[in-house]
Amino acid sequence: MRRAISWPYVGPPVILLVALGEIGGRLAPPAVEVSTWCFGSAAFLLGLKLLYWIVASPRSFGRPERLAAFVMCAAIAIGWYASIQWLHERQFDYLVAAQNANLKLTAAELSASIFAFVAEHARHAPHPPRPATWNQDEAAFFIYETAMVEEFERQFGKPTRVTHDVLRQIGLRDRDLDAFYAHPANAFQMRIVAQRLHALAARIPE
Repeated sequence: MRRAISWPYVGPPVILLVALGEIGGRLAPPAVEVSTWCFGSAAFLLGLKLLYWIVASPRSFGRPERLAAFVMCAAIAIGWYASIQWLHERQFDYLVAAQNANLKLTAAELSASIFAFVAEHARHAPHPPRPATWNQDEAAFFIYETAMVEEFERQFGKPTRVTHDVLRQIGLRDRDLDAFYAHPANAFQMRIVAQRLHALAARIPE
């Protein structure tokens, strides 16, 4: 028993477990369960080693030894707690980074889709009003613009509002986007929304 609990037998497994726990915590995503088990096992082995030292030395266990045992026990507990906290921070950082990357991609793709939508509709826009057919041309443009706004709302209305709100929650705001994102009334405002979404997507932290 004395040999099995000696440092040459306890030390290497503890070092290996701590190393594996740190490696697992630095993966993407962090292997939280595996690392937690590794750190817990290392703490258990150290605690077992400390307990054996206390039990095996009852006669020579004076005040200095009791103080040393208390300090080692506290060090083991603090080390285990700090490692678990580090794991949770790594997991949180990974989740935040993944959410930011997803938001960045979503905003950029939405911006590109709106640009493509406006460009496609511009190809089918009626010609500017001409003096001879002014009223008819204005009516045709009104119908075209109304249909465009309705189609924009069906395709991009909700995604645009959701993306705007999420960007605002992480502290990214733009006055032009705030002015037009809810219900852009024409192609010009739609282009402004697309431009500002693209600009804000570039500012999302990695």
